[in-house]
Amino acid sequence: MAATRNIMSSALFALPFLGYQPVDISNGEPALQAANLVKQTILGAPFVWPWNRTTFEFPISKEDGQDYYTDIPADQPFGFLEKPWLTDVKGKSTEITVVLSLSQESNIQRPASIAAQDIEDDGNVIFRMNAIPDQAYTLGGSYQRAPIQMTSLASLWSPIPDRYAYIYDWGFLSVMALLTKDVRVPLFAQRFVSHLLGAQDGLNATQRNIFIGNWLNLLTEPTRAAQSAALATQARGGM
Repeated sequence: MAATRNIMSSALFALPFLGYQPVDISNGEPALQAANLVKQTILGAPFVWPWNRTTFEFPISKEDGQDYYTDIPADQPFGFLEKPWLTDVKGKSTEITVVLSLSQESNIQRPASIAAQDIEDDGNVIFRMNAIPDQAYTLGGSYQRAPIQMTSLASLWSPIPDRYAYIYDWGFLSVMALLTKDVRVPLFAQRFVSHLLGAQDGLNATQRNIFIGNWLNLLTEPTRAAQSAALATQARGGM
């Protein structure tokens, strides 16, 4: 799944909608800000993508305790834990639960949950089990990679494949329309949201509704505030 399109490709898509207002005013801004926000949204929770998944595997044991420092490749930065599992010495694998954080425990038993307890400055992760393992296991899992910051208009949308350009192009247009105070922001934002959710099969109703509410509020609240201020000004003028 090749990723060959860059931010400039999305800018060329957006310019006719924006009346050809410039998107590169100073050092690639505000286009860079808009593109990175959209990329972070697409690659952030609750969205999971097979082309953005990295797997890992390492041993855990009673002697090693609860916490496990894990080297994360710089080109595959950790975003959030997706699916973890334990494999015992007999080769039986069982999925365990992902939680946000865990306290220190002295219990010795088969771990049932795991948290990405801390992410170090170098990007490496400390995973914490909910108990000290009662025997040797192999911890396996998968995580969704965090987005790598784009730094110029020539930066690629990688790892997002070109076939999803119809998603991030509309997201880019939504944010740029907000920055240029275009009244069609809600229309563009709804198109982006519908494309993004349409490409996701595993979200439940709660996850979908939370995302829709957060994203549309982000883009439409400034517009509503501006409209309210304009109405207030008109009201004062009519008094």
